[in-house]
Amino acid sequence: MPRFPLIHETEAPDEVTEIYRDFRREMRFPDVPNFIRTQGASHSMLAGTWGLLKHVLLEGRLPRPTKELIFVAISVKRECRYCAEAHAACCRVLGVEDSTIRAVMEGLKGDVPDLPDHTRDILRFAIKCGATPENLNNDDFASLTRHGLDNEQVLEVIATAAMAVYSTIIADATMLDVDDMFAEM
Repeated sequence: MPRFPLIHETEAPDEVTEIYRDFRREMRFPDVPNFIRTQGASHSMLAGTWGLLKHVLLEGRLPRPTKELIFVAISVKRECRYCAEAHAACCRVLGVEDSTIRAVMEGLKGDVPDLPDHTRDILRFAIKCGATPENLNNDDFASLTRHGLDNEQVLEVIATAAMAVYSTIIADATMLDVDDMFAEM
């Protein structure tokens, strides 16, 4: 049971409703998810969260499917079922193979033949960045540059990891129920 009310469009002030519409349009969601609705009680928080999500997920040079997989990997590591399911749904919408999503949802255990090496290395870097960024070392960064990532893309991996951690904290602290629409996406 969520700790905060889910603010629906019919109850929301105009500035919140506009963010809801922008979210649905930009993220290609059929409805506004609980993660966004729970923040509808605070326009300031909602605007800040959506601004960050929009820039991190929808802009930059790192492909969006890779960013969504980073969200899934960190959500699994942090045991945030809500975020794992939400971003797995985004992966499906973006055409990521089910076998790839499954490998990430299972925590990248052992040899992961369904993941290309570059994706596996990006996800492992992102997981470490999200859990213990102070332990990142030159070898971790070299694993990304070996796959052709430049500084801009590496920074996008770091920003995506940070955004995933932020999102899992909100989802878990507010005790969000997983949206039914995620299973249909």
